[in-house]
Amino acid sequence: MRHSKYFFLLSVLLLLCNGLIAQCAEELNIYSFEYNGHLYEVVKENKSWTDASNCAVSRGGYLAEINDEAEQTAIFNELTANSDITITDTQNQFGTASIWLGGSDAGTEGDWIWDGNNDGTGPQFWSGTSNGDPVDGLYTNWGTSPAEPDNSGGQDYLTIIIKPTAVNYGLWNDLISTNTIYYLIEYDSTVSIENLELKENVRVYPNPFSTGINIENSTSDPIKKITVLNLMRQEVKTMEFSEVVNAKIAVADLESGMYILNIHFENGELTSQKILK
Repeated sequence: MRHSKYFFLLSVLLLLCNGLIAQCAEELNIYSFEYNGHLYEVVKENKSWTDASNCAVSRGGYLAEINDEAEQTAIFNELTANSDITITDTQNQFGTASIWLGGSDAGTEGDWIWDGNNDGTGPQFWSGTSNGDPVDGLYTNWGTSPAEPDNSGGQDYLTIIIKPTAVNYGLWNDLISTNTIYYLIEYDSTVSIENLELKENVRVYPNPFSTGINIENSTSDPIKKITVLNLMRQEVKTMEFSEVVNAKIAVADLESGMYILNIHFENGELTSQKILK
């Protein structure tokens, strides 16, 4: 009996840990926008680069890449004009407002790669320090005054500077990972999750979820099918129903992250809800 008790307590702790990972960012602190078929989330919470990348992965994305001037301009405009960031709330160790991006040379000094999921792999876009060169013609936007990246004190992670009075305003800078600042998540798909609203009189709970989701439908419209989509709009779970008004679905097999729950009714209507594990 003692072993069973300990096993139960361990199981509870694991469930709680999974819940904390899934809730690595509060939805009220996230500003979302779309550009060129991708979804971006500005997370207005202070995290180290490692914690920020872990959160990005748990939500189904990665710390953002910037691959051309047009994307740089679009992202910078959203960060500075639309995301309602208070720049004093995301200051690095030098008192400059910055946002984490997905670049890193932590693996090999001077070999800057896009590694927003922190797995140590990705395309190399820069070689060297401030007098280095782009790799394979890939886009870079390093600061020029002072010239970056300067690797001052082991600075291995990429940021974009958003403080208007900074000399490298709008340009890239390298920082040590322990700085705690805001960050930008990117998803390889455009999914306007922030505007999803359930049909009136339909309730989905719990959310965030762990093993199961309940759908309470106080209308008389039977549910025909429920689908769960990841952020690339790929169906990861589908359940068919017959003359069912309320439903419960098992989702323990889903990995931690964000999903779209689509509820299809017999009358042809569809309602959707953002869900998080």
